Amino acid sequence: MKRTYSCPHCLTVLNPGTKIILVARADKAQGLILFDPQPGNYETIMSEKLHFAPQEAVEFHCPVCQSNLTSDKNKQLAEINFVFDDGSYGRVFFSKIHGEKATYFVTKEKVERFGENSDLYGNMNFF
Repeated sequence: MKRTYSCPHCLTVLNPGTKIILVARADKAQGLILFDPQPGNYETIMSEKLHFAPQEAVEFHCPVCQSNLTSDKNKQLAEINFVFDDGSYGRVFFSKIHGEKATYFVTKEKVERFGENSDLYGNMNFF
């Protein structure tokens, strides 16, 4: 089933093609970053000029409304919406720490964890 990802603020679709598009900012670096929409795939595409240090906190923003996507649940995580073709929906929480692989897909029924660092925030109350 295909997931459509959107900004929780303006509801703009963030994956109009095959990648999720966000703005990434840290220190003096800023640019577009493309994520693979497949849970657990941490490959990204970004400009060769856009560099983040290991363990550097990266702020993610909507490319349309520029809203900061930092989660209210935990400031170390960013958060976006998703909806399946069948209408079911939820939120994706993912680590803002460069190099940390921790992603959580949260629906009203369950929390699915992905990434080798998912234990870091796994006990968090996402509801």
